[in-house]
Amino acid sequence: MYLFSYTYINHYNRKRPMSNIKKRIFHKKNIKYVAVLLTLTLFVIALTAGAQYYLPDYTITTNNDSDEIEYIATSGSTSIATSLYSKYACLMDADTGRILIGKNANTQVPMASTTKIMTLIIALEYGERDFVCTTSPYAATMPDVQLNAKSKETFVLDDLLYSLMLQSHNDSAVIIAENVALQYITNVRNQKDADILGITTDATYDFVPDTTNPDSSFIGSLSKEQSKLLVKVFTGLMNKKAAELGCYNTHFITPNGLDAQEDEKIHSTTPRDLSIIMSYCIKNEEFLKITQTPSHSFSRYSVSNANAFLNMYPNIISGKTGFTNDAGYCYVCAYTDGERTFIVSLLACGWPNNKTYKWKDAKKMLNYARESYFPTQVVEADTLSHSINIINGLADSITITNPLEYSMLLSKDDVVNVTVNAPNYLKAPVYNGQNIGSIDIYVNEELHNSIPLYSGENVDAKDSNYYIKSLLNQFLFIDK
Repeated sequence: MYLFSYTYINHYNRKRPMSNIKKRIFHKKNIKYVAVLLTLTLFVIALTAGAQYYLPDYTITTNNDSDEIEYIATSGSTSIATSLYSKYACLMDADTGRILIGKNANTQVPMASTTKIMTLIIALEYGERDFVCTTSPYAATMPDVQLNAKSKETFVLDDLLYSLMLQSHNDSAVIIAENVALQYITNVRNQKDADILGITTDATYDFVPDTTNPDSSFIGSLSKEQSKLLVKVFTGLMNKKAAELGCYNTHFITPNGLDAQEDEKIHSTTPRDLSIIMSYCIKNEEFLKITQTPSHSFSRYSVSNANAFLNMYPNIISGKTGFTNDAGYCYVCAYTDGERTFIVSLLACGWPNNKTYKWKDAKKMLNYARESYFPTQVVEADTLSHSINIINGLADSITITNPLEYSMLLSKDDVVNVTVNAPNYLKAPVYNGQNIGSIDIYVNEELHNSIPLYSGENVDAKDSNYYIKSLLNQFLFIDK
């Protein structure tokens, strides 16, 4: 370091014009002393430049009027929830996932044939619509409600999807599950990809022909145990999708929703999870087309839509009923008027002879939602800004702003608080696009959403060359 300092000073001594004072300082007799001084100074700089700064982050709550919105009115959601027939219910804003009305909304219970919304979306995502499906002996034994398909009878998958959703046929659900599982296993083998569902060896599914073009005819001769293996592959896809959607209190055992138990788990979901699944399903145009179809005919069969609520309430775009002895009457539906999309999920909504309770509860919740919740801009673009100090950077600070606006459905009962969470200091370098904070939106004191904030610029760190030049300029009177 001394040799570097000595050379550096000589370089400036030769190249730069100097005043009389500088000439005396940098006289040949004094250079070695100046070099020692510079060496010691650089040593101190080296130590401090590499030091870590442990500076606490803190929260900045912006103070302008637009950052806190209060809505004052009498609350109605609690009274609505307590008046429902359903033991477990949820009204959700489909666009944000916010629960607007909840009654035991996170309690895991059986859900009967509302299961079939997941069965349909998995079939649409993994199956070929024109695939020829064969009925297994196991599928033909499913209890009512059923299509009454015969063992070895064949159908085009597309027709079975209408049977599944319009009249909730339990045998159609199993036929779909087995035949879509066949296509999935074939694809996995062809991709030579061991999946998390447990398809790790061909030996487990040695009854499935190893071919690139699956033929379902062998399914007509499967044993009950072999059929159940195929169904388990399909329900594995259902559970995988549920996990991807954040529905961690949902467990699928059957594709039709019949009450079932395995490994101490029951076939079940929560009103919240079921609402999230429906929110996902209605983004699929084919899902909507099938569930809105009044009737469908194929081969010797004809099915009509049993979802009476489609014609009972305006702007209902999809729905599915269900009933089992354990689940009671169940219903899930979606409503949209262009600006707002609501999901209603009702589980254990009465038992015979209370079949109409679900319609009454759905109407009550949707009436309240339509009268109470409207799109509201919570955060305007480029309105929240904060300056962050930069340590050891070529710039002293950067300013972060929110580039996007954020709107959501709010009622006059809701109290909204918006806070900017950002550190007081950042250590250079700072990179363009680096996440350095968030805008947190609280509704009624609960965190609703966290919007990331990113740096819009690069700030390089001060390197050794910067410190040397700065030192020479400031303390040794050498020009930059």
